Amino acid sequence: MVQLLATPEDEARLAAQIPYVSVYLREAAPVLETKKLMETLKESSLRDPMTGLNNRRFLEEYVETLIANVHRKKSHLGIMMLDLDYFKMVNDTHGHDAGDSVIKALAKVLRQSVRASDMVIRYGGEEFLIILLDTPPENADQVAEKIRASVEAMEVPAGHVVLKKTISIGLADFPGDSETFWQAIKFADVALYQAKETGRNRVVRFIPEMWGEKAY
Repeated sequence: MVQLLATPEDEARLAAQIPYVSVYLREAAPVLETKKLMETLKESSLRDPMTGLNNRRFLEEYVETLIANVHRKKSHLGIMMLDLDYFKMVNDTHGHDAGDSVIKALAKVLRQSVRASDMVIRYGGEEFLIILLDTPPENADQVAEKIRASVEAMEVPAGHVVLKKTISIGLADFPGDSETFWQAIKFADVALYQAKETGRNRVVRFIPEMWGEKAY
């Protein structure tokens, strides 16, 4: 909506300009519509359509702002890599619809387990990334254990059966474990690998001894 205001003295002059204003608005409308459409498309490209969570591309777009805020506030990020245990068995045994139900249920549990300010990202397949803002390591450990227990208690109806799954979680701290954000992500992934290798359904925090040829 465009509102034109004028003093009584300028009313006639403004009225004479209205046809030009109308042409401008008519020509500007498609440009504004296109801009709105592009913004909508960009937003949809940053979200996983199945779960509604942000995706990896969102993180890549936002990462510079995220890092700048950490440095400015001298705070910490808790970085959590999560992967469902034996998820392939769900698809192989019960079909992909059941697998999709498990992923959606997991996404809901993850969102409910963290603050609105925290970032929950579907990183790929059954792997998720959670970034806890302004969170020291000891608090991140508590959140991770809460998530692990919540997933273990999760029940997902799938046809005539109820599915129960567990999750493995790797934790790292930025900038405590690495001054490079993406390296801290890698360290969380290494810790996740250790969680898988040592029995699954557990939370493992990264320690420097994990980093080496044996990690991958």
